[in-house]
Amino acid sequence: MRPLIAVMAVSLFCLGSAAGPLAPGLLRDKPKLILLVVIDQLRSDYLTRFADRFLPPKGPKGALGGFEYLKASGAYFPHGQMDLLQAMTGPGHSMIVTGAYPYLSGIPINTWYDSAKEQPVYCTADALHRTIESEPKKMGKAGTSPLNLLASTFGDELRNAGFASRIISVALKDRAAILMGGHRASAAIWMDAAANQWVSSTFYLPEGKLSGWIHGLNSDLARTRGKAVTWKVAARTTGLVVSDAPPVLGPDAEKGFGVAFPHVYDPGTAESLMGPHGIAVTTAAAEKALTAYNLGNGQATDVLAVSYSSHDYLGHSFGPNSPEMEEMTVAEDRDLSRLLNAVNRHVKGGMANVTVVLTADHGIPPHPGWMKKERAPGGRVDEGKLAEKIEGLLVEKFGKPEGGKWIAYVRELNFWLSPKALANAKGGREAVEAEMKRLIPEQEPGILTVLTRTDHALRRLPGGMLERQFLRTYFPDRSGDVVAILKPFHMAGDDDEAVMHMTGYKYDTSVPILLAGKRIRAGTYATPAEIVDIAPTLAFLTGTIAPSSSEGRVLSEILR
Repeated sequence: MRPLIAVMAVSLFCLGSAAGPLAPGLLRDKPKLILLVVIDQLRSDYLTRFADRFLPPKGPKGALGGFEYLKASGAYFPHGQMDLLQAMTGPGHSMIVTGAYPYLSGIPINTWYDSAKEQPVYCTADALHRTIESEPKKMGKAGTSPLNLLASTFGDELRNAGFASRIISVALKDRAAILMGGHRASAAIWMDAAANQWVSSTFYLPEGKLSGWIHGLNSDLARTRGKAVTWKVAARTTGLVVSDAPPVLGPDAEKGFGVAFPHVYDPGTAESLMGPHGIAVTTAAAEKALTAYNLGNGQATDVLAVSYSSHDYLGHSFGPNSPEMEEMTVAEDRDLSRLLNAVNRHVKGGMANVTVVLTADHGIPPHPGWMKKERAPGGRVDEGKLAEKIEGLLVEKFGKPEGGKWIAYVRELNFWLSPKALANAKGGREAVEAEMKRLIPEQEPGILTVLTRTDHALRRLPGGMLERQFLRTYFPDRSGDVVAILKPFHMAGDDDEAVMHMTGYKYDTSVPILLAGKRIRAGTYATPAEIVDIAPTLAFLTGTIAPSSSEGRVLSEILR
């Protein structure tokens, strides 16, 4: 009887989620515009904790609200998931638009190490495509493009199918804009924070000059420089935040932004992007792109992808339980409303011809100092000191390697080994990795376990969540040879550093997923949904095939 019961249970779930056949004309009735909004570091609970302070779904004269409008008119998955080993900006944004896990997209972390060239590689670095009107030293890289993204996006597939779709992406962070835009974006722009101006790459603008609408944005920014802005805490709050710990800000940020309300800053500085000013300039850029390309009024489905990076900048410094993060989320609600109303006015037929997606690339844990104060688990792992300690122990075990060190590079608890050292190691790579796997948890109590390149190759994995996430994330030659897995509520860095997201635990991987549009069935859904489901669902709605490496599912339960 048990097999029969199991089959019946699966059948009932499928019936409940699919809700029967869809309307015959659904695939002919395509949206004119897809508006993708990503809020960098938006934990799933922010939309429930702070909901009392959000705008209503509809305001005076039919004005659209922000988060509550999308909740009321769309499909809302409060606990969307991104099932990967290390939740970060690069992997998160790539998963949203490709439907692919990092092991296929080629974006397992933000920065990895090229052992052959003996140098770090930024996830969107490309020396062949320079950053326009920006000094490489200030940007920290010579050039940028989606070169390292190995999968197509849902926007790419629109263009691949022959549609004259315009794909535009906007974000303060270059990696967010580039990965959302994909390989066939019409334009992607991001902020050179040091210069306080929007920039792009010769990958998108081969002539090497910024478009007129981008120059217009930069002129607007220039007029704000030197004007002090004061950001105050609201008189009415939810009462659901506390001070995580003293905020972690560098000397320049302390002088330019401040460690507590009221925050007074100059909009012409990089620090100003941590506050609502960063949200406002991103929205302004999205609005300008909307009109510059007349998005949503062409013959094919257009895409406007917007990522709000300021939320992440602020969260790293103040933590998720700070008053600043509540005020920031409320500010985002207002700007989301501003953007939705701009789209509603601009696109012929209004929101009936628009499909909106809102989600996040990752969450964030509480500040470990605050967790300790509350007698809860939490702590720091200083990966630099840990690497030094393990290096010394490897020398004791295997001797001093020729040409330098055993550990060539470490970042986000990914350890890359020197090929030169491994070439002469007794027992080879497997022996050195096995020794590190033994030593790291022994030397650092904040480490739960260690997985290695050899473990991946031999599928010698622990089972359960860690095995699943490791297989979905690990990319040989980009991921570390040895990857240390933190215990819950632990993070890399010391107590003088910021709050970090870099795990596969729920506080880092739970994000909201909202989809709204004429063909979306409104409601709050408890069925499982992952951010890799977004791209294939959008591909279905636009009549294209799913992106090349997509493993997500079409969210059929929300379609009508």
